[in-house]
Amino acid sequence: MLSRSIWSPVAVLTALGALAVASACGSETEAIPSDEGGTGLGGDDEGGVLGGDGGLSFVEGGYQAGDGAPGTCVPLVLADGTSPQCSDCIDNDGDGLVDWLDPECAGPLDNDEKTFGTGIAGDNQDACKQDCFFDGNSGQGDDRCEWNLKCDPKITTGACTYDPNFRNCPPTQSADCVKNCQKLAPNGCDCFGCCAVPLPGGGSTTVRLVSTCSIADIADPVKCPPCTQVTSCLNACDRCELCIGKTSIPADCSPDAGGTGQTCSNGVACNATTPCPSGTYCVTGCCTPIVR
Repeated sequence: MLSRSIWSPVAVLTALGALAVASACGSETEAIPSDEGGTGLGGDDEGGVLGGDGGLSFVEGGYQAGDGAPGTCVPLVLADGTSPQCSDCIDNDGDGLVDWLDPECAGPLDNDEKTFGTGIAGDNQDACKQDCFFDGNSGQGDDRCEWNLKCDPKITTGACTYDPNFRNCPPTQSADCVKNCQKLAPNGCDCFGCCAVPLPGGGSTTVRLVSTCSIADIADPVKCPPCTQVTSCLNACDRCELCIGKTSIPADCSPDAGGTGQTCSNGVACNATTPCPSGTYCVTGCCTPIVR
């Protein structure tokens, strides 16, 4: 069992991974605004407040917490009979972390546990036009989200690059896009897969979640291309939230220190000892809907 204590990110992921298996531009850094103001991305020196009494239990669509020893994992099975890698109860990339415990898993329908790519056939194949990155399908238009990479001055390499003369760059996304997609975006990410991620040496950057990018390569601008977040459809990383690449929260967020505890601007909080409601999936410490 995990006891209530201050855990480092490595200790948290190692401990959780063991339990589960047993049963983002180079030197560029920037302050990433949070929903509460300031910067939500903290370094290891701030410590963390993950942990608590109880063990992992396993339900459809991933791992949830509960009292007692770990139970039997139940994969999420889609209509075609398959289970996405991030919901199949298997350590697909051999890093000791399974499904939502793996930092490269950005949602229940993510079919690539090794990288930040979705692994969904045909997903985001249009080099320029992007739709809701986290909706689990490759089609455009069903969520009313649309963004063109020609609008992003940070996109300087690849099949689609910034075009200062391109005119179809809406200043905001539609209300339908925000309603349909923002709730699916992990903490620190906009609706189009541009996420704020801490850098190993301190500071942070915003990178696109692509198949060449993983946590290990986050400081490599070639593998993890930089991007500009679409703030009108963004789930910002708050200070007391877990986020992409941020596996602990500051010690003063703990209720024992007078803080709010782990928070979520979308959905309810989840971790090794706090379960998600049925039909939702734990990602970056928050319960996100499973959209089929």
